[in-house]
Amino acid sequence: MERPHFTIKNRFQKRSELYQHILTRDILSDVCRRITSRRDYTVNFDDTGYNKGRLATLEYNGAINYISFSEFEIGSRNSFFQSFPSALVKYHQESNTHKNIFFYFLEPDGNIETAYFIFMYRLMKTAGTTFLNEADNLTTAINPFNSVSDIIVQRDLNRGRNRGNVSSYVTIDENDVLQIFGKTYGANKYETTLLCLAIHGITPYAMKLYEIQEGKLKRLPKDARDVIIDLGINVITSDLVLEREEFETNDSLRSPTYIYNLLEKLGEKKCSLCDCEIPQIIQGAHIWPVASIKRANNINLETKIKYAIDGDNGMWLCNNHHMLFDINMLYITHDGRLKYRSNIEQSHKEYLRDFTVNRRISNKILTPTFIDYLDKRNRMLVESQYSYVV
Repeated sequence: MERPHFTIKNRFQKRSELYQHILTRDILSDVCRRITSRRDYTVNFDDTGYNKGRLATLEYNGAINYISFSEFEIGSRNSFFQSFPSALVKYHQESNTHKNIFFYFLEPDGNIETAYFIFMYRLMKTAGTTFLNEADNLTTAINPFNSVSDIIVQRDLNRGRNRGNVSSYVTIDENDVLQIFGKTYGANKYETTLLCLAIHGITPYAMKLYEIQEGKLKRLPKDARDVIIDLGINVITSDLVLEREEFETNDSLRSPTYIYNLLEKLGEKKCSLCDCEIPQIIQGAHIWPVASIKRANNINLETKIKYAIDGDNGMWLCNNHHMLFDINMLYITHDGRLKYRSNIEQSHKEYLRDFTVNRRISNKILTPTFIDYLDKRNRMLVESQYSYVV
């Protein structure tokens, strides 16, 4: 009878060290048993791999099984998961329809049940991954996400616990397109890849991935990018050329980098004045308008673009409040209090009062740089023409 056969990706470590200290005979035997119910196996090494011994395939009875192994050490950010998205990409590239994707814990030294880790485990399960030895290593039950809204909520909760653990964001635009904003450098590219592949299987929306340039790196690795595109996800690379085109042709400037910067500063879409959280009708409102930035004569184009995409030069507003703000019917004072134009009809004042729940901008928004942009805006207005919303 044919025995199960392992192929282990390994390029940077000596085979003897890999086999003796990381993927030992006992570990491979345990993996083999959990997948095939057999402990005997054969093994060979593929030196063209790039996963430092963290990816193996197990072929048996016509099926090919991809196994990603965890790291021993708990590094910064999501380095613990850095091999898994590569394994998932290989799984998606596999032409054999009889295929599976697994994850195996190698008894790491440290806490592997932080809120961020649980979020990543749930994404992995949403992407179709089976954890081979979950019960032996985790006390928390891991369930896949059932909806995109669940992912967005949990992402924002995790962001609230540790802002440094967030490099990618998920939202929905006014055209019912699900948008993923992800950075492409270091560990960030793994998280971006996993988000795309996990969400694709559960969303009813068309999807766009905005690759946010980080340093000189503009794009995800080619294999990951190709798989994402093959799934029908529209990939748009945000760089200086794109931002310049947006700036020069569109005063409303819905640039990917601007939206990303607002998400990074403020979190998921929520109107700053009425607490509306329907993402399709929440927009990024500029404080110092793009049209005014364009007219500034004392700054160069590069600096103008920097101001236009700065997350401090904006806040989330619903369609109604955004329009009212753009036509200067609303006025925000230097200390963040809200006023409306005094000469409007009484019924309109009552309407504004009733649906404007927040009469003062939150301190999270009201940074010194935000106030500087606000002062530039308010120089064009006459504050005496406005009254406080009471």
